[in-house]
Amino acid sequence: MLELDKKSSDEKKIILDVKNYSVGLKKIKGSIVGAVSFSIFKGEIFGIAGESGSGKTLLTLSMFGLHNASHLKTGDVYFNSRKIVESGVRLVETKNLALRIGFILQDPFSSLNPSVKVGKQIGEAIYLAKGKKLNSAENRSLVHELLSEVGIPDPENSYERYPDQFSGGMRQRIVIAIALSQDPDLLVADEPTTALDASTQRKIIDLIIDRSRQRGLTVILVSHNIALLQATANRIAVMKSGKVLDIFNPREIKMRELNPYTKALFDSLKNIKQHIPSDKSQENLPIIPLVEMKNIEKSYASRILQRSGNFSLSNINLEIFQGEVVGFLGESGSGKSTLASIITKLSMPNKGSYKYKGQNVFAFNRTDISKFKSDVQMVFQDPYGSLNPRYKIRTAISEALIIHKPSLPKSLHEEKIVQLLSDVGLDSSAMDKFPHEFSGGQRQRIAIARAMSVDPEMLVCDEPLSSLDVSTQGQILSLFSDLLERKKIAMIFITHDIKVAKLLCNRVYILSDGEIVEHGQTQQVLTNPKHNYTSNLIEAVY
Repeated sequence: MLELDKKSSDEKKIILDVKNYSVGLKKIKGSIVGAVSFSIFKGEIFGIAGESGSGKTLLTLSMFGLHNASHLKTGDVYFNSRKIVESGVRLVETKNLALRIGFILQDPFSSLNPSVKVGKQIGEAIYLAKGKKLNSAENRSLVHELLSEVGIPDPENSYERYPDQFSGGMRQRIVIAIALSQDPDLLVADEPTTALDASTQRKIIDLIIDRSRQRGLTVILVSHNIALLQATANRIAVMKSGKVLDIFNPREIKMRELNPYTKALFDSLKNIKQHIPSDKSQENLPIIPLVEMKNIEKSYASRILQRSGNFSLSNINLEIFQGEVVGFLGESGSGKSTLASIITKLSMPNKGSYKYKGQNVFAFNRTDISKFKSDVQMVFQDPYGSLNPRYKIRTAISEALIIHKPSLPKSLHEEKIVQLLSDVGLDSSAMDKFPHEFSGGQRQRIAIARAMSVDPEMLVCDEPLSSLDVSTQGQILSLFSDLLERKKIAMIFITHDIKVAKLLCNRVYILSDGEIVEHGQTQQVLTNPKHNYTSNLIEAVY
């Protein structure tokens, strides 16, 4: 990893050279990214950090023609000594760069064709890059090899499955496999590990580092995870409001003066602790659980899914009490999201009992269900998928108020929406924008605001921080903490981030292959784990 650092500057070959580059959005005046200049050397991992909306994604994708809403303004860009942008004019079409540059985008589902089996999608990439015929045994063998390399279990069966049959984390692994199939010179990875658990995240990053070392692969790694960038990147560029404030070697961070914003960004990892509510002992909890599940089992009709064992639950027993935060931890495909969908009544189990406030959920009438859906709100892993792209944010939140808060006068809707947006760090101008006009992190804030708009009894949060930078994570955690103190609501927190679980959750359940392998008080479980699976999860954390 540090081999590049040992070379002198004149020995390093520049693979990407960006000079005075600025870009804006077609419908917005002025530049969003302004006068950015930097060089990236062959074989290095170049990290880009910054808050949501700082311009990281716009910068990295617009240079190669992958941001349809962008408009180049000024600057020159060289790739492998070839000028691809001159004075804000793109000289080389994206398709001519496709075989030399691999892309891993933030939203894995948008990168995959939902109607085509994943094996065929990877096979098509191999055919375009290497000429191996799609139906040949050699092509299929290479697909199996790539699936195994990125941690997809049972490659033969996975070859025949569609993208929607995989968890969010597994879909990201498939996208990574497609990108690596080309053996590119440059890999542009925009939040490649956002949806991955700690152990898979480490495996993928180790794979990228290995490719970088052995094949001279150059990587642009855009990430909210400062700890990950510190551990993997040769240099890190920090962006704010479309400008690069610092470029530095993370191993030399104490040896030079950094921009105050950069210092604050790194300090936010420490300051996040102050937002965490105090632990609640079992003795202080109510007698009757808010949620009680016994012997829950869930299986799917698909034989492929049943054989894989990744999308089923068995022998699930749990209790959630009012006012506590309970974490669900485990690798991608362990059953966390499936369990959340049953708790929120978005899907039904094949077996078992489920009580909410002591009442049988499966026997609820229409009125009971309506009240339950207001009481139990979900914040989904994919913020874009949970927001109607045709609705402005004002309408999206108003709709929730109309359905679940019919007694609230419409004249007060706007006031409440403004307050909700302010609570999650957005100003009132957000109301008149569409979801696509926001970054991934900003969309997640909106999804949280909408969930909170109906004053729920319980929030079920499926990776609510996965798209957020560390400073925004702190803000959202502070918001959650305030909610817990003021509203005494319960929260189920599904996360891959063990550090966040330690800070936020009172208790945790560890899931593996659809079963609870360990549970208890957070500090006890994550400090002194009893199960090897839990120990492996903890050891993988950056």
